[in-house]
Amino acid sequence: MGLGDILSKSISYPFSDLTKFLMVGIGVLIVDFDTIFGDIFGTESFMVIIGLLIAFLFSIVMSGYSISVIKKGIDNLNEIPSFDFANNFVDGIKLIIIGIVYFIIPLIITLVLLFVFGAIGSGINQVAGSLGIWGLLAVIVFIIFGIFAIVAQARFAISHSISDALSIGEVFEDVKRIGILKIILFLIIAFILIFVLTLILSVMTVIPVIGAAIIDILLGGFIFLFVNYGIGLLYAE
Repeated sequence: MGLGDILSKSISYPFSDLTKFLMVGIGVLIVDFDTIFGDIFGTESFMVIIGLLIAFLFSIVMSGYSISVIKKGIDNLNEIPSFDFANNFVDGIKLIIIGIVYFIIPLIITLVLLFVFGAIGSGINQVAGSLGIWGLLAVIVFIIFGIFAIVAQARFAISHSISDALSIGEVFEDVKRIGILKIILFLIIAFILIFVLTLILSVMTVIPVIGAAIIDILLGGFIFLFVNYGIGLLYAE
Protein backbone atom coordinates (compact mmCIF):
# COMPACT_ATOMS: atom_id res chain seq x y z
CA MET A 1 0.00 0.00 0.00
CA GLY A 2 1.43 3.35 -1.04
CA LEU A 3 1.66 6.37 1.23
CA GLY A 4 -1.16 8.06 -0.68
CA ASP A 5 -3.48 5.13 0.00
CA ILE A 6 -2.50 5.08 3.67
CA LEU A 7 -3.26 8.80 4.01
CA SER A 8 -6.53 8.48 2.11
CA LYS A 9 -7.73 5.58 4.26
CA SER A 10 -6.61 7.29 7.46
CA ILE A 11 -8.43 10.52 6.59
CA SER A 12 -11.70 8.76 5.78
CA TYR A 13 -11.46 6.35 8.73
CA PRO A 14 -12.96 8.65 11.42
CA PHE A 15 -16.09 9.05 9.31
CA SER A 16 -16.71 5.31 9.02
CA ASP A 17 -18.83 5.52 12.18
CA LEU A 18 -19.93 9.02 13.17
CA THR A 19 -21.34 7.90 16.52
CA LYS A 20 -18.06 6.34 17.63
CA PHE A 21 -16.17 9.27 16.12
CA LEU A 22 -18.07 11.61 18.42
CA MET A 23 -17.50 9.27 21.39
CA VAL A 24 -13.76 9.39 20.75
CA GLY A 25 -14.01 13.17 20.47
CA ILE A 26 -15.79 13.30 23.83
CA GLY A 27 -12.98 11.16 25.25
CA VAL A 28 -10.47 13.73 24.01
CA LEU A 29 -12.64 16.45 25.56
CA ILE A 30 -12.61 14.70 28.95
CA VAL A 31 -8.80 14.60 28.84
CA ASP A 32 -8.99 18.41 28.65
CA PHE A 33 -11.29 18.71 31.68
CA ASP A 34 -8.67 20.44 33.83
CA THR A 35 -8.51 23.37 31.38
CA ILE A 36 -12.27 23.45 30.85
CA PHE A 37 -13.01 23.33 34.58
CA GLY A 38 -10.50 26.15 35.05
CA ASP A 39 -12.33 28.27 32.46
CA ILE A 40 -15.70 27.56 34.06
CA PHE A 41 -14.93 27.64 37.78
CA GLY A 42 -11.71 29.67 37.87
CA THR A 43 -8.14 28.40 38.08
CA GLU A 44 -8.11 28.54 41.89
CA SER A 45 -11.29 26.51 42.31
CA PHE A 46 -11.22 23.06 43.91
CA MET A 47 -13.08 21.85 40.79
CA VAL A 48 -9.87 22.27 38.81
CA ILE A 49 -8.32 19.50 40.95
CA ILE A 50 -11.35 17.31 40.23
CA GLY A 51 -11.01 18.08 36.53
CA LEU A 52 -7.29 17.31 36.65
CA LEU A 53 -7.92 13.92 38.29
CA ILE A 54 -10.60 13.00 35.76
CA ALA A 55 -8.37 14.17 32.90
CA PHE A 56 -5.40 12.15 34.15
CA LEU A 57 -7.37 8.91 34.58
CA PHE A 58 -9.09 9.26 31.22
CA SER A 59 -5.83 10.13 29.47
CA ILE A 60 -4.63 6.66 30.49
CA VAL A 61 -7.83 5.13 29.07
CA MET A 62 -7.45 7.05 25.81
CA SER A 63 -3.81 6.04 25.57
CA GLY A 64 -4.81 2.39 25.89
CA TYR A 65 -7.70 2.88 23.46
CA SER A 66 -5.23 4.16 20.85
CA ILE A 67 -3.78 0.65 20.79
CA SER A 68 -7.17 -0.72 19.74
CA VAL A 69 -7.29 1.79 16.88
CA ILE A 70 -3.75 0.93 15.77
CA LYS A 71 -4.71 -2.76 15.75
CA LYS A 72 -7.64 -2.02 13.42
CA GLY A 73 -5.18 -0.36 11.06
CA ILE A 74 -2.79 -3.31 11.22
CA ASP A 75 -5.69 -5.65 10.39
CA ASN A 76 -6.85 -3.20 7.68
CA LEU A 77 -10.35 -3.17 9.18
CA ASN A 78 -12.37 -0.04 8.49
CA GLU A 79 -14.23 -0.01 11.79
CA ILE A 80 -13.75 2.10 14.90
CA PRO A 81 -13.34 -0.09 18.01
CA SER A 82 -15.62 0.21 21.01
CA PHE A 83 -14.24 1.33 24.35
CA ASP A 84 -13.28 -1.39 26.82
CA PHE A 85 -12.42 0.80 29.79
CA ALA A 86 -10.78 -1.86 31.95
CA ASN A 87 -8.54 -3.22 29.20
CA ASN A 88 -7.93 0.25 27.80
CA PHE A 89 -6.76 1.42 31.22
CA VAL A 90 -4.38 -1.54 31.61
CA ASP A 91 -2.99 -1.01 28.10
CA GLY A 92 -2.61 2.68 28.90
CA ILE A 93 -0.49 1.92 31.96
CA LYS A 94 1.69 -0.43 29.92
CA LEU A 95 2.03 2.19 27.20
CA ILE A 96 3.22 4.74 29.77
CA ILE A 97 5.96 2.30 30.82
CA ILE A 98 6.97 1.79 27.19
CA GLY A 99 6.98 5.54 26.59
CA ILE A 100 9.18 6.17 29.63
CA VAL A 101 11.77 3.68 28.38
CA TYR A 102 11.82 5.23 24.90
CA PHE A 103 12.25 8.65 26.52
CA ILE A 104 14.95 7.64 29.01
CA ILE A 105 17.24 6.04 26.40
CA PRO A 106 17.67 9.19 24.25
CA LEU A 107 17.90 11.26 27.45
CA ILE A 108 20.84 9.14 28.64
CA ILE A 109 22.45 9.36 25.20
CA THR A 110 22.01 13.16 25.28
CA LEU A 111 23.67 13.41 28.69
CA VAL A 112 26.57 11.29 27.42
CA LEU A 113 26.88 13.64 24.44
CA LEU A 114 26.98 16.58 26.85
CA PHE A 115 29.98 15.05 28.58
CA VAL A 116 31.67 14.04 25.32
CA PHE A 117 31.40 17.52 23.85
CA GLY A 118 32.34 19.17 27.14
CA ALA A 119 29.06 20.96 27.79
CA ILE A 120 28.97 19.77 31.41
CA GLY A 121 31.57 21.02 33.85
CA SER A 122 32.94 23.59 31.40
CA GLY A 123 33.02 27.34 31.15
CA ILE A 124 30.22 29.25 29.49
CA ASN A 125 32.24 29.88 26.31
CA GLN A 126 32.97 26.19 25.85
CA VAL A 127 29.33 25.35 26.53
CA ALA A 128 28.18 27.84 23.91
CA GLY A 129 30.65 26.43 21.41
CA SER A 130 29.59 22.84 21.86
CA LEU A 131 25.87 23.58 22.23
CA GLY A 132 25.13 23.48 18.52
CA ILE A 133 26.90 20.16 17.97
CA TRP A 134 25.40 18.13 20.80
CA GLY A 135 22.07 19.91 20.47
CA LEU A 136 21.71 18.79 16.85
CA LEU A 137 22.78 15.25 17.71
CA ALA A 138 20.35 15.16 20.64
CA VAL A 139 17.45 16.24 18.41
CA ILE A 140 18.32 13.52 15.88
CA VAL A 141 18.51 10.89 18.64
CA PHE A 142 15.12 11.94 20.07
CA ILE A 143 13.53 11.86 16.60
CA ILE A 144 14.92 8.38 15.94
CA PHE A 145 13.67 7.02 19.26
CA GLY A 146 10.36 8.82 18.72
CA ILE A 147 9.95 6.83 15.51
CA PHE A 148 11.00 3.68 17.36
CA ALA A 149 8.33 4.42 19.99
CA ILE A 150 5.66 4.69 17.30
CA VAL A 151 6.61 1.32 15.83
CA ALA A 152 6.83 -0.14 19.35
CA GLN A 153 3.19 0.88 19.90
CA ALA A 154 2.20 -1.10 16.81
CA ARG A 155 4.13 -4.14 18.05
CA PHE A 156 2.38 -3.80 21.40
CA ALA A 157 -1.00 -3.56 19.64
CA ILE A 158 -0.43 -7.05 18.23
CA SER A 159 0.86 -8.91 21.28
CA HIS A 160 0.01 -6.60 24.24
CA SER A 161 3.47 -7.55 25.46
CA ILE A 162 5.75 -4.88 26.91
CA SER A 163 8.80 -7.02 26.10
CA ASP A 164 7.83 -7.11 22.40
CA ALA A 165 7.52 -3.33 22.37
CA LEU A 166 10.91 -2.94 24.08
CA SER A 167 12.78 -5.31 21.78
CA ILE A 168 14.87 -2.51 20.25
CA GLY A 169 16.55 -4.79 17.71
CA GLU A 170 13.24 -6.07 16.35
CA VAL A 171 11.76 -2.58 16.40
CA PHE A 172 14.75 -1.41 14.35
CA GLU A 173 14.12 -4.20 11.82
CA ASP A 174 10.45 -3.17 11.60
CA VAL A 175 11.48 0.45 10.97
CA LYS A 176 13.76 -0.71 8.13
CA ARG A 177 10.99 -2.90 6.73
CA ILE A 178 8.46 -0.07 6.70
CA GLY A 179 10.98 2.54 5.60
CA ILE A 180 12.03 5.40 7.87
CA LEU A 181 11.44 7.91 5.05
CA LYS A 182 7.89 6.66 4.64
CA ILE A 183 7.22 7.07 8.36
CA ILE A 184 8.71 10.57 8.40
CA LEU A 185 6.72 11.63 5.32
CA PHE A 186 3.51 10.34 6.91
CA LEU A 187 4.22 12.33 10.08
CA ILE A 188 5.09 15.50 8.14
CA ILE A 189 1.96 15.34 5.98
CA ALA A 190 -0.14 14.52 9.05
CA PHE A 191 1.34 17.56 10.85
CA ILE A 192 0.55 19.85 7.90
CA LEU A 193 -3.02 18.55 7.65
CA ILE A 194 -3.57 18.93 11.40
CA PHE A 195 -2.10 22.46 11.30
CA VAL A 196 -4.47 23.51 8.50
CA LEU A 197 -7.52 22.00 10.22
CA THR A 198 -6.52 23.70 13.48
CA LEU A 199 -6.36 27.07 11.73
CA ILE A 200 -9.78 26.52 10.16
CA LEU A 201 -11.48 25.42 13.38
CA SER A 202 -9.73 28.05 15.52
CA VAL A 203 -12.56 30.45 14.65
CA MET A 204 -14.66 28.45 17.11
CA THR A 205 -12.59 29.81 20.00
CA VAL A 206 -14.60 33.05 19.82
CA ILE A 207 -17.34 31.09 21.60
CA PRO A 208 -16.26 30.90 25.28
CA VAL A 209 -15.76 27.35 26.63
CA ILE A 210 -18.23 25.78 24.17
CA GLY A 211 -16.02 26.67 21.21
CA ALA A 212 -13.01 24.96 22.74
CA ALA A 213 -15.17 21.93 23.60
CA ILE A 214 -16.37 21.64 19.99
CA ILE A 215 -12.78 21.82 18.75
CA ASP A 216 -11.75 19.06 21.18
CA ILE A 217 -14.58 16.82 20.02
CA LEU A 218 -14.28 17.36 16.26
CA LEU A 219 -10.60 18.11 15.72
CA GLY A 220 -9.31 16.08 18.67
CA GLY A 221 -11.39 13.05 17.72
CA PHE A 222 -10.31 13.27 14.08
CA ILE A 223 -6.60 13.61 14.90
CA PHE A 224 -6.74 10.74 17.38
CA LEU A 225 -8.34 8.31 14.92
CA PHE A 226 -6.48 9.53 11.84
CA VAL A 227 -2.97 9.30 13.32
CA ASN A 228 -3.37 6.01 15.19
CA TYR A 229 -5.12 4.23 12.31
CA GLY A 230 -2.39 5.52 10.00
CA ILE A 231 0.28 4.07 12.30
CA GLY A 232 -1.46 0.70 12.08
CA LEU A 233 -1.62 0.85 8.27
CA LEU A 234 2.05 1.79 8.11
CA TYR A 235 3.02 -1.15 10.30
CA ALA A 236 0.90 -3.52 8.21
CA GLU A 237 3.22 -2.72 5.31
